[in-house]
Amino acid sequence: MRFVGFVLVLAVAASGCKGKGDAEAAPDPAALKAQQELLARRDKLLEQRQELQQQREKVNVEIQQIEQQGGDASEKKKEKADLDSKLDNTTASELQNLNTKLDTMKQTGDRSNQIATREAEVANRESAIATRERNLAEREKSLIQRDSDLAQRWKDSCATASAPVIIQQPAKGGNYSKKEVSDLIARARSAMAKKGVLNADLPGPAQTLEDTAAHALADNNTDKAYFAASQLVGMVDTITVNRAFIQAKMTRVQAQLKSSKQDDATTQQLSGILKEVIQNFGDGDFNAANKRLNQLVSQLR
Repeated sequence: MRFVGFVLVLAVAASGCKGKGDAEAAPDPAALKAQQELLARRDKLLEQRQELQQQREKVNVEIQQIEQQGGDASEKKKEKADLDSKLDNTTASELQNLNTKLDTMKQTGDRSNQIATREAEVANRESAIATRERNLAEREKSLIQRDSDLAQRWKDSCATASAPVIIQQPAKGGNYSKKEVSDLIARARSAMAKKGVLNADLPGPAQTLEDTAAHALADNNTDKAYFAASQLVGMVDTITVNRAFIQAKMTRVQAQLKSSKQDDATTQQLSGILKEVIQNFGDGDFNAANKRLNQLVSQLR
């Protein structure tokens, strides 16, 4: 009887110890739920932070483009300051509070494998986001540097003198016909159309050559008309649509755009065309940039 009693006592004692160990090893359902909720909140906050970073990058690029075009970027700068504040204060503070709460809960002894795995996943995600933010910062820096270089090249081009007007002497001594003069003017117009050269693209003195020829013809002064038409043809033949040509034309058209009075919708449309011009110019596609500039000029009239 004593032996049986002793066995029963040992069995009860063993059963009691096992139950206590299991209770200590099992995670607290309430604590586990609280941690899962905190982790979900932190995941959402990290996503919001990533979205804010992307928005800030976009606004930075828009600020550079507006300033490049000589516009007022104060509203965009205000938007950027608000995004900076959210990133540096609101999201950073909330993220720190959540991390503090999670650290505190971990120190209380929660040994859940699920939480540990989730923590590792969040750590990897945070590392990936940090890498992305660094890449975005590098890209932003590269865009700013590119715009700065473009602005400097544009500024330098303003000091470039206009090409001299090449005067072609008439091929014969006089007594030119009106048809000969008309043929020269048609030749000049055809070359300008083919190159996409507007009359305003010609150097100052050359912009009046066609009118001079026309007035001379009206006065039956074919020698003077032929001489003016010959100069116009020679001037058009020397023009090349290259970097310097587009830089000078962009400067002139931008000044014209600033002085014109347009409604908001038209101004936005014209700014979009100018943005494409700058993109074509940066890509070295000067013919495409010239076509878009001519489109912009036609809409300003």
